[in-house]
Amino acid sequence: MQVDYVSLIRKVYSMPELKACPIETTFKIIGKKWTSLILRELFRGASQFSQLQKRVKGINSKILSHRLKELQRASILKKSVVSVEPVRIEYTLTEKGKQLMPILAAAMRFSMANLAESVFTDGKPRTFDALSGQFTKRD
Repeated sequence: MQVDYVSLIRKVYSMPELKACPIETTFKIIGKKWTSLILRELFRGASQFSQLQKRVKGINSKILSHRLKELQRASILKKSVVSVEPVRIEYTLTEKGKQLMPILAAAMRFSMANLAESVFTDGKPRTFDALSGQFTKRD
């Protein structure tokens, strides 16, 4: 079933109870510098501060700590003390945080198809759909 996004957007933005732009509200959280890269790495399996800092090239510890706290306040991720001796802390996505995966996947799909010169060394577009068949869950 194809979603009529234009009609859906028109309907949402004509709601009298709408207080703020839902798109802008989401991007106020995930649109900050480094946040999408942190989320990407959490989706890829990183769970510790040191792993995140290593995988998100160029981020310093102060900014990483700040962004992780923002994501916690937004209930996107939770921080858990896994062990006391030695201290080991893990960050995991909440159910709310996991709902961001389709948003990040849509951005990935768009970039692979439309911004290939910036994304791929050969500059050739790739279709996300062709790749996604390789990762379909099988019974």
